[in-house]
Amino acid sequence: MLVIIDGDCSFCRWASNLLRRLCKPGLEIVPLEGISEEVLMRWSTNPLWSIDSIKVVSAERLYIKSQAVAEVLRTARWYAQPLRLIFLLPDALLDRGYDWVARNRNNGNECNLPE
Repeated sequence: MLVIIDGDCSFCRWASNLLRRLCKPGLEIVPLEGISEEVLMRWSTNPLWSIDSIKVVSAERLYIKSQAVAEVLRTARWYAQPLRLIFLLPDALLDRGYDWVARNRNNGNECNLPE
């Protein structure tokens, strides 16, 4: 599973480290500018690719926003599995929550999103 983080702020780094601790080994987390040409060529034509969001490539599918987080948590260790209960809520509501966190993640510090 490949997790692509879109920014480089303290929140993005914190979230990446949290995912590394919560999930089982084998989770690859890379910044958007650090992905391979092969991945870029494969997924850049997908309409979801252009959305500013965490991106997860798993089982030949591309996930974004709350669906991406849900997919990552499928690989979480046993003690983090209860977090998956939140994903029983509707995707539209979860995506609104994701967008709110994304808008407010920098708390005055600039998140260096790639151009």
